[in-house]
Amino acid sequence: MYGGGVIFSNKATRSTFKQQCHYVQAAQPMVWKYQATASVADKALVQLNTTVQTPQGLRKSRMLVTGSMNESGGSVYVMDLSDTIETTIGSWTRVASLDHTVWTADCSSDSKHAAFGTDHGAGLVDLETRGFSRLCRSKSAILSLKFVHSGNVVLCGLRNGSIAPVDVRQKHLNHPTGVPSPSTARRTVPMLSTRRHGRWRNQADKDKCSRDISMSSAVCSLVTLSSDENYFLGSSMDGSIKLFDLRLIQKGGIQSYEGHVNSHTQLPLVVDPSETLLMSGGEDCTVRIWSIKTGELIFAQSVADTPFTAFCWPENSHDLCGSSLLDANHSWGAWLGSHDGLFYMHGT
Repeated sequence: MYGGGVIFSNKATRSTFKQQCHYVQAAQPMVWKYQATASVADKALVQLNTTVQTPQGLRKSRMLVTGSMNESGGSVYVMDLSDTIETTIGSWTRVASLDHTVWTADCSSDSKHAAFGTDHGAGLVDLETRGFSRLCRSKSAILSLKFVHSGNVVLCGLRNGSIAPVDVRQKHLNHPTGVPSPSTARRTVPMLSTRRHGRWRNQADKDKCSRDISMSSAVCSLVTLSSDENYFLGSSMDGSIKLFDLRLIQKGGIQSYEGHVNSHTQLPLVVDPSETLLMSGGEDCTVRIWSIKTGELIFAQSVADTPFTAFCWPENSHDLCGSSLLDANHSWGAWLGSHDGLFYMHGT
């Protein structure tokens, strides 16, 4: 016994009894498919803890919010959820009007800021004032974007394979009307340098992007770890998945996760609340689970006829009253969405 738990070790890794239990439970999951849910959860999945009004009074419950794919949009909206559902319906506030596609968005952990990525850069929204500012510009589309846990830095994943950390504390150009002036933006908003055919255009670009990380293809998903905000996971459209350390940028990825299949799709990554396991779905319709620490592939199985393009791995909430299905004492549970429909994968 060591530190309250058995230590398992081999030549390469050491893990606790608790981590080994996570691996065993993830290796043999159960999968439920919800009927009549085709094309309702293939873009976004979020599980919320909320309070609802029932004939018996207020009741704590869980809600699953889903989103499906549609035509490209050019606006950013914010909705205040502090009021009741009845008063918030229709209370969307448009904070930015853009003439190009919005690819991705994320909210800081303190809920003070939201950031979004577009064809020509990233924007920042102050959720308290609804103010909009340009965060950075880029000639390569920002397909993925993620705040680190402190909320001070946004990681921008570009189509050209670069991952650029941008400090949100720097002064940026504000646009109270949500309609920026392109000429003014060019003078005041930082420009993310781009590569041509895998090479920097000049030495100045290379020096300016010394803090950038490069992946082998377009960056389609980023996940930051709250246990240590220096670490984050990135995946690219050629199937590469790697763990990075912001303190060791020149070293590149410090861990790789083999077996993922991708060629052109924006396939997301998701980690469990304990940040022990990593999950993704491939273009081969196979769901895979890896150990974040060791890179070992723990589970791989095809459970649908179309790729999974949305994931949500929420905290267990056994203190909440919800549906009988979710009240079961599962060791873990994750939501998966594809064009085929909504799925729930859980441990025993």
